[in-house]
Order: sequence, then structure tokens, then C-alpha cells
Amino acid sequence: MPFNEAAAINAIATQEASIAGVTASFPYAQNPDSLNNVLPAVIHFIPSFTSTQRGFHNLWANSLVFQSVVFVIPRDAGGGKLRYIENAAIPFGQKWRDKFQDDTVITNLLSSLAGVKVFLKGGVYGAGGPLLTFGGIEMCGWIMTFECVNA
Repeated sequence: MPFNEAAAINAIATQEASIAGVTASFPYAQNPDSLNNVLPAVIHFIPSFTSTQRGFHNLWANSLVFQSVVFVIPRDAGGGKLRYIENAAIPFGQKWRDKFQDDTVITNLLSSLAGVKVFLKGGVYGAGGPLLTFGGIEMCGWIMTFECVNA
């Protein structure tokens, strides 16, 4: 598999889809118009990349940073009771760490992407805001940041 944005997101999305409780993790450039009936769901985007020349004009080290936005539950679910929505959303941070700090998963990702680093850099829990609002609905969930490096 080549080292590019599509391959990286698709490899991560496949692993995310296997996490208990995740209904959908959408592949590269296939984020949906609506999340009705698919929560918890994950969409992806690439906020940045870096390229460092390694030799002449055709040998590059590329680093892709991308985010998985985990939409767990609408902020107003359960009458907006904080206990209800947080109990549903907070455990996904541990679920992501359990999945992406596993040697077998990391080895699989490195192999499939021909990368030298593929890792979960961190996660931020939240509700609403620019990234955790979908279709005008404020959601509770996580913003997970990954980095993939090819050299």
C-alpha cells in the first residue's frame, strides 16, 4: 500500500471500526452528510503534513498529521443531563489508547503503510465547538490526533 493520505486514513479507519461501540468509521474522503443512526461514528480530515527533503529532488520524508473526530452522542441527549452524556462519551478515550497502543495493531499499521512511525499522538474530549458539531448538532466526543511518518 502506498504512503499517502488515503492509505493512512483507511488503515486507521479499519482499526477504529473494530473498536467496541463504534458503529461507523468512514474511509478517506467519504465523510457522510448525516450521522443519523450511525452514532458513535468517526470522520477524518488532515489538518497538516510536512515534507523534508532527504536527497536530491525526489527523495522525501513525509509526515501526515490527521484527526479522527469521534462523535459519540448529541449534547442534548438524555435531556442534556451531563452524567448521561459523559458516561457514554468519556470511555472512548481509553478505547482508543487500548487499540492504538497495542503492538499487533501498530505492527499491522506500519506494515500496511510502509511507514516508520504510525501512532496516536493524543486525544481531546469535548462537546460542541467547530469540530464536534455536525449538521448543526453539537455532539460530545473526542478529537484524536494521529501521526504517520514514512522515513
